[in-house]
Amino acid sequence: MLANHRIYQYTSIGRPLAPAYSTNKAVLILMPLAAILGAAISWMQGETGILLLQQAVTFLLVVFASWALARELDPDHDVAAFISMSVAVLVVLFVESPGILVVFTTLGLVRIVNRSTGLVARKTDSVIVMLLTIGVIYATQSPLFGAVAALAFILDGTLNKPLRHQWIFALVCLGGTVVYMVDHDTGLSRLTVPDSLLEWLALLFLLIFALNTLLMKKVRSKGDINGSVLDVGRVRGGMAVGLFSALQSIDRPDEVVIIIASIAGICIGMAFRKGFKSPAAG
Repeated sequence: MLANHRIYQYTSIGRPLAPAYSTNKAVLILMPLAAILGAAISWMQGETGILLLQQAVTFLLVVFASWALARELDPDHDVAAFISMSVAVLVVLFVESPGILVVFTTLGLVRIVNRSTGLVARKTDSVIVMLLTIGVIYATQSPLFGAVAALAFILDGTLNKPLRHQWIFALVCLGGTVVYMVDHDTGLSRLTVPDSLLEWLALLFLLIFALNTLLMKKVRSKGDINGSVLDVGRVRGGMAVGLFSALQSIDRPDEVVIIIASIAGICIGMAFRKGFKSPAAG
């Protein structure tokens, strides 16, 4: 049904929200509800006009981005994505400026690696994601994000059915990291040990997710277009990209709060699944 969708005339990493699927229909319903919630919260804080509209759009994007990223990082479990969405909405209530740009750029990088659409990335897709990466580096002052993007392009140029030209995009992203560090006289010294309970909790979820990535043996989900089962190595590669995207700014969690919330939701969903499979004797 998706093979002839017009979105694939322009991109290989876009995935349409086809309402024929129940999960997609639920997201299409929840997105405007989230916008109403965001607007209501903004109104109660005394904000009007453009600020109210901005808050509404932010909540709408948070709902979609957290759900979509969780679906890419854990493609076999639909419910985990909705848990991630719930966690993201909850945490964004306490964050003034969640990182919308970084999460959508990460989403693009993960899709380039795991090929969840069933298609290889077009060169135009790679160019756009590369430019978004450079935008993230400068907008969030996070030079290490360029290294994360370089990793994604290298993985796509190395794993099963590699695209060798992706190494060029990797070098450009890595170059963006180097240029920013030299231009702003910064380095790895900006990384610090977490100094708050929330940062340590975020790190705990990331460590659990890392372990899950290492232990993954198979994937059941299929590509949207070709119907073939996704390559487990590529899915694990996409998970690694999501993990490092969160880690590169763990000392400033507000910037990656949506990514961390998505990963936390996956971990919570995993805990529930294991709990139901192995209930305590009593």
